[in-house]
Amino acid sequence: MQKPPIVILVETMGSANLGAVARSAAAFGLTGFRLVAPQCEITAESRMWATYGQELFPNVQTYETLQDALKDVDVAVALSRREGRYRHRHHKLASLQSQIVPGLDENSQLAYVFGNERSGLSRRDLEFCHYSAEIPVRSEKGSLNLAHAVAIVLYEALGRPAGGDQIIQPKNEHEERASSDWLEHLLRESRTALVQAGYPTHPRTNLEQEMVKLGRLLQHSKLETWEARMLLGMVKQVNKSLSSPRAKPLAADTSPVAGDASDP
Repeated sequence: MQKPPIVILVETMGSANLGAVARSAAAFGLTGFRLVAPQCEITAESRMWATYGQELFPNVQTYETLQDALKDVDVAVALSRREGRYRHRHHKLASLQSQIVPGLDENSQLAYVFGNERSGLSRRDLEFCHYSAEIPVRSEKGSLNLAHAVAIVLYEALGRPAGGDQIIQPKNEHEERASSDWLEHLLRESRTALVQAGYPTHPRTNLEQEMVKLGRLLQHSKLETWEARMLLGMVKQVNKSLSSPRAKPLAADTSPVAGDASDP
C-alpha cells in the first residue's frame, strides 16, 4: 500500500482557504499538510471553515521554500495549466493518476503542489516538480477555488476505486439487502396481523393471493436489513396488542359478496 500523499500549498493568501483545505484533507484521511511561504495565518476564520478538519492544524508544517518542502518527497506533482519547458511531463489529472501513480514504489512519497489563489505556481516552482497536471474545466477562463482543487485531487488519489467511478462503501447493516428469511418472517407476521384484525377471509377476497401480492411488493421494494427489522418490530407490536386480553377484537366482515355462493 502506498503512503498517503502530501498536500503542499505555496504562498496561500486566504485564511478561509486554509480552513477549507483542512476540511477536504481530513475528509480523505490526511493528518496534516504543508505550507510554503504562506501569505496568511491560521485564524479563527480558518477554524470556522475547517469544522472537524481543524484537528489538522497542529500538524501543519511551514517552509520558506518549495525546495525545502520537497526534500523528503520522491515524486512531486504540480497542479497547474502551465506546462513549463518539459511538455512531456504535463498530464491531465486523470491520466496521471491512471498511468503514472500506480507504477510508483509503495515506499515512494508522493506530493501534490498547489499555487496561490491569484497566480498559481510560478515556472520556477514547476522546475522543482517531476510532473505537472491540470484539472480539465469547460471554460478557458474558468478556474477552481483552491480548496475545491485539493478535494478533486484527493478524490482522484484516494477516493476513486480502481476500475470505476462508483465509490465502494463499507458494508454494514444499513447497506445489506434483507434476506429472504427476513421477508418471509415479515410476511407471516403480517398475515397474522391481518387475520387478527378481522381482514375478510371469504373466497372472493382470497387472503392467500393477497399475501402473494404483498410478498412480491416486499421483494420489489429491495428492503435493507434494518428496514425489514423495523417493519417486523412494528407488525409484531400490532400482533401483541391484538392478541392481548384487554384488546377489543374486531368483528370480521362476513357479509356476502356479489357472486358468492351464498347469494340467494
